[in-house]
This record gives sequence, structure tokens and C-alpha cells, in this order.
Amino acid sequence: MNNTFKFLLICLITITSFSCQQKESQPSQPNIIIFFSDDMRDVDVSMYGRNEPTPNLQKLADAGAVFSNAYCSSGMCTPSRYTLMTGNFAWRCQADDFLEKNPKTEPYTIAWNTHLSEKDKTIAEYLNEAGYYTGFVGKYHMGSDKTLFSFPNFDDEVNPYDQEVNAKLKKYQNDLQEYVKNVGGFDYAGSVLWANYEQNPIPKHCFHNFEWMTKGAIDFIESAGDEPFFLYTATTALHGPPHDKALELDAHVTPGGLLENPTEFHPSRKELKERLEAEGFAPNHHNVGLAMLDDHVAAVLKRLDELGKTENTLVIFMADHGVEPGKASCYEVGLKVPMAVKWPGVVKPSSKIDHNTQIVDLLPTAMEAAGVPLPENEVDGMSFVEALKGKKGKGRKYLYFENGYSRAVSDGTFKYMTLRYPERIIQDMRDGKHEYAPNHLDFPMQPNAQVAIIYHPHYFEQDQLYNYKEDYWEQTNIIEDEKFAGKVAELKEQLRLHTDKFDHPYPLAKQEYLETEEFQKLVKKTYALGTDFIYWWNPDNYELPPGYK
Repeated sequence: MNNTFKFLLICLITITSFSCQQKESQPSQPNIIIFFSDDMRDVDVSMYGRNEPTPNLQKLADAGAVFSNAYCSSGMCTPSRYTLMTGNFAWRCQADDFLEKNPKTEPYTIAWNTHLSEKDKTIAEYLNEAGYYTGFVGKYHMGSDKTLFSFPNFDDEVNPYDQEVNAKLKKYQNDLQEYVKNVGGFDYAGSVLWANYEQNPIPKHCFHNFEWMTKGAIDFIESAGDEPFFLYTATTALHGPPHDKALELDAHVTPGGLLENPTEFHPSRKELKERLEAEGFAPNHHNVGLAMLDDHVAAVLKRLDELGKTENTLVIFMADHGVEPGKASCYEVGLKVPMAVKWPGVVKPSSKIDHNTQIVDLLPTAMEAAGVPLPENEVDGMSFVEALKGKKGKGRKYLYFENGYSRAVSDGTFKYMTLRYPERIIQDMRDGKHEYAPNHLDFPMQPNAQVAIIYHPHYFEQDQLYNYKEDYWEQTNIIEDEKFAGKVAELKEQLRLHTDKFDHPYPLAKQEYLETEEFQKLVKKTYALGTDFIYWWNPDNYELPPGYK
């Protein structure tokens, strides 16, 4: 054997050995868990620098990355959940009732109307095709009330321990689970809440039950076996009703019937209250909700660790949208959300990611993490896996928002916002059919929208520009300032490029009627409504723009 041949043989063996080692060291498809909380600003959790009762969420963040520019695209439950499930903005909704109420001849309104339908391909269906076992737990809130099945109605005096009552609740829960599996494409569904706890069949138990949701999540993880799994667990903090009220109630009673052992994975509610007080936190709605959420995350991740699956699991924590006074609008406080990601071996611990990210990006990120490419032009979202690996990637340069008849686009500092009504609404105002200026959702006296109106002085101006790095509460509309003319032109063009994709028209030219004195009279009447008619609104419980307290 000559020396040249020996050299080539050694090179071939070395290359083959290296390739095999690389193949062996590549991780298998990761498990994926998305914790999706409800009604929460980024600063509501301690990872953003405030003292909050969320030590386990802090551990999650410390083991991974915190996102500083994470957003929803619509500041309401249903459209935000739709974007997560489909990877598409809410305007692409194909549900029959959405299409019936939003004819393609006029701008659509985005509200609690973007229901998931069997026409939509979901994150569960994509991952099923990739060999994943998929599970849904918690708050659904993507279905029409017309599909509430045989909703069992009980009066205040019903005994939840009655066997017949328990059987009806379990039957209703089974119906919900089958619906979620069929429409959402999940293999498993457990502890399903149709919308909010106000829909609880037992009126005096219309309050949060995290013990029940945690049980559903852990049952799923234990049933996954050796398959890679995807779990979407949608909890209910910090949405109402008051979380502290749950401390007074029986944790055995759930919307799905009696829970055998509520302290299996959670401390007792008495212990939770005592813990909060010992740590200096008042046992109020905010703190109790955060503590229950934190305990939920801790219990699920603990079980994951006990099963030896922590090191190969991508964990994402994110909220569906922000809070009042920005909820149900395109204002910052309703859009910016907390987000943390842990992925051992991929995400550097204690890192910070400034990458512009929206909920719509979760689906393509999960797909890339699973090693499965999406078909081109299939979804609106953009994967942020490169950012998780510490690379800049191409990223999302512009953020897009839609709520009601309002649209907005942002570069992460400046936001250009519009309001354009359908012509039929403008004609109705001309004809005197409206006593007040319609809010962006066109829901008369809708509480979330009314709160946004009262705390945003430019709500009814059809073109707005804000620098929310300097004006977080968006109190000063700088659209007429000449020094920002270039920025306005840039963002307006980006909004045009986005709305050109729509099946529905969205006029960017100003609507003359909105500049008239007649319209301004309706606007004044809307502001004069105030917030006294909203039974749950207490300004003392919210952080508000300077000068409003």
C-alpha cells in the first residue's frame, strides 16, 4: 500500500467517523411546551425587574432568554389565540360566522369573532404530521357560543357533590374535549375551559381553578410515552374574575366535575395565602393569580424533570395580550407581553433577546425546532430559532397590529396607527343612527374599548404616530410634526404593503366625515360616557397614564 493511498484512506475514515459523531450528537426532535397566560403586561412578572411572586417563572427565564420586544398582534383573547394556533394574522379567519359578518366588500373588524374552524390548519396538525403527540389544556376561547353543546345550567344552590350534577359536568367536559380535538387537531385535550370562568355551569364557582388545569397538563405529559410531544397549556391569570375569591372556594369543584386531589401538584389554597403574606405580598387578585400561575409552571416542569425530559424540551412562556387601558386597541399597553424561552443546549442561560417577535411567530418557530420546514407562503409568522441560537437572523423588522377597524405598524420604536370605518357605518352616522362615535370594535359601550377611549386622548383620530420609547402611554400624537414626515411615509408604506395582502379593502386615504364637526360631537358624547357603567372597572387596580389618578 503506497503512502498516497494510506493518506486517502485515513482521510476517508476520519471524515466518516466525524460525520457519524455529528449525527449521533444531534438532538432528537425536542418536546415543546407553550405556557400561554392571559391578560398580562410584561412587567407583571419578575423577569422584567419588578418584585412579583413569580420565582419559578424567574427560574425559567434565568435558564434561558427573556424577550424585550414581544407582542401580540390583536389585544384580545380570541384573535391572539387564533394567531398562535394558525401562525396567521386574525384577518385570515375562515370561520363561517366571521365571513358572514365581515363581507369582503368592506374592512373587517377584529374582535372576539375570529373563531378557529376546521378550514384552518393548526400548530397541532402540523406537528402531528411531524410525528408529535399533541395536547391542549385550559382556556380555548376560539369558538362561537352557538357551539356550546348541551351546556348544563345549575342554580346557586346546586350541590356539586351530587352524583347527577357531577355526571353532567363530566359529560359537558367530554364534549368540549372532543370538540377541541376535532377542530384543533389535538391528540389529547384535558381540563378545557370554553372561554372565561364566567361560563362555569355552577354560578357561585365561576372562579379560577389552577389545580384542575395543572392536573390536565401533567396527565398529558405522563401519557406521552417516548414520543416527542407538544403541549399548549392556556391558563387564566391574570384575567378576571378576581383570583383572590378562589381562596374562599372548594378546590375540588371544577367546571369539569369534582377533582379528586387538588393538592396533588399544588399547595393548598390556605398555604398559598400564608406564603404570599409571609413574603410580603397582599393576597389580592394580582398576587394570587401570579402565584397560582407560577405554581402551575413549577408543577409541570417538575414532572417533566422527574420523567427525565427536561434537557430535550423547548419551553416558551408568553401572554395572549396586555391589559387595560390598552386592551382591545392598538395601544402599547394592550399589545406588549412577557416572553421567556428555555431550550437547554440551544438558548444561552440568562440571555436577553431584543428581536421583534409576535405571537404569530410561535408556530413557525415550533416547526423549525421540530426540524420540519413549512411550505412557502403558508403562514404569516416568522421563525425566531436563529435568535434563540444567539444569531441576529433576518428577524421581524416591522410589527403589525389589528384591532377592530384600527390597523397599525411599528418598527419597534415608532408606531403608525389608523382608524377607518366601513362606509356603511359612516353613512349611518350621517343619517343620525348613532348616538355616539362607534369605538374601534363597533360594539356599543364595550367595556375594554371604553377604557381605552378614556385614557387615550387621540383614540378617534384617523391617523396617529407615537414614539413609545419616549411616550409609552401614547398620549401625544406627533403625526403632524414635520420632523417625523419620513418616518410616517415609511410606516404608512409598510401598512399599505401589509393591507394589500387582504381579501378585504382597507382605505388608507382619510375619510372626510371623520374630520367634520358632526363627528366630533359624537366623539364628545362617547368620552362623556366615562367608565362608571363598567361594574368591574376600578382604576385603583391598574397602572394608568400620568395625570389620571
